[in-house]
Amino acid sequence: MTRELWLSPDFVGDPVEQRALEIKRAGEFGATFTHEDETHSYAALAPAALAANEQLELDLPGYDLRAAIRAALADKIEREVLPLGSSDDDWLERYPERLRLARQHADFGLRLSDGKLIAYWDNKAGLSRLCPDDAREEAMRLRRRVRPRFDELRKEGYRFGTFVFTTPNAARGELRDGMRAIFERFKKSVLHAKDDDGEPLFPQIKGALVVLEAPLGEHRDWNVHLNVILCVKGFLDFERLRQRWHWNYQHCQWISDAPGSFEGAMAEMIKYAVAATVAKSAEHADSGKSRAPPMLEWTGDELLEWLRGMHGFRRTRSYGALYGLDEPEAEEVGPIVWIGTVSLQRGRYVRRCTLLGSIPEDKFFGLSTAERWLALRKKLAPDGLAGAGSLGETIPRLTGT
Repeated sequence: MTRELWLSPDFVGDPVEQRALEIKRAGEFGATFTHEDETHSYAALAPAALAANEQLELDLPGYDLRAAIRAALADKIEREVLPLGSSDDDWLERYPERLRLARQHADFGLRLSDGKLIAYWDNKAGLSRLCPDDAREEAMRLRRRVRPRFDELRKEGYRFGTFVFTTPNAARGELRDGMRAIFERFKKSVLHAKDDDGEPLFPQIKGALVVLEAPLGEHRDWNVHLNVILCVKGFLDFERLRQRWHWNYQHCQWISDAPGSFEGAMAEMIKYAVAATVAKSAEHADSGKSRAPPMLEWTGDELLEWLRGMHGFRRTRSYGALYGLDEPEAEEVGPIVWIGTVSLQRGRYVRRCTLLGSIPEDKFFGLSTAERWLALRKKLAPDGLAGAGSLGETIPRLTGT
């Protein structure tokens, strides 16, 4: 991942400190930066900053919710789980702190190549099974890892289908055994299945990507199941596959070449166990219908068994044509102009865009940031500043900061 440092090309200190300097600089009206030997005005980025700021405003409620989930889980683990643990569970002791300290602050900026908003968080939990934001990032990494092989095999005539393989729920106290057993059954009954003559039963299956999930079921036992993408070449007999598996499986659909089909299938592969939030639980509680309890409603014993079961367990596995996938290369972000911050304050994220805050005009008149920018644009007549002179006379009406 590369980017340019605007204020001090020879800066060798802390990148966090450097970003802070850049953000401060962006808030100085009339300030400029240099890119590819051209001098640019920060003010010229105002239209892109307005659009990015509006999108960030729409995203913040989701960030607030995920921060609340982290905080609630930290409290639950600390109060209900840790007192039940043993000396072998020392790895669990730092979970509450990691969840509480995660994603307290981020610097954000605009990527010059396309105006996309880029955020660098100061700290992450590193707990993709518990933190919703970490889970989302894990899913994106897996998608980037699989995509090149997927495209290559599609060109060679392979098809990809999504499946869910289930077995009877595992009883309390038997979660880890159930997790091991379902992977063994999948290999024996699907990937390596043989007929009476020792020939492969499903030679059409050339590979698989498998993600295990094991939430608590409505009867408070473990709903262990596999989300699977099968790589297939030729005709696959679904009924024969069902008979061989013995327990139920669900075939969702074939992944097409239509835009978004691959991304949609991958989004279903990795979900986080706390997806059913406290608010969602309350919403369903009044319906009278039986439901699987979300993690925040598990007992301390239940959550401890789940955490122990998942600790050190490889729940994402690949086989055959999808085995040995290369780690995705770091995304080439390119040069970024840092323009603001987001920080968690009293349970809510607060944004501050110094670039937009630098736009003059009398703010006591109640003008939005967009309106102040339009007024400023009429007065701008910069000399020698690349970009500012080519801006349009109008921009879409946007909500101000």
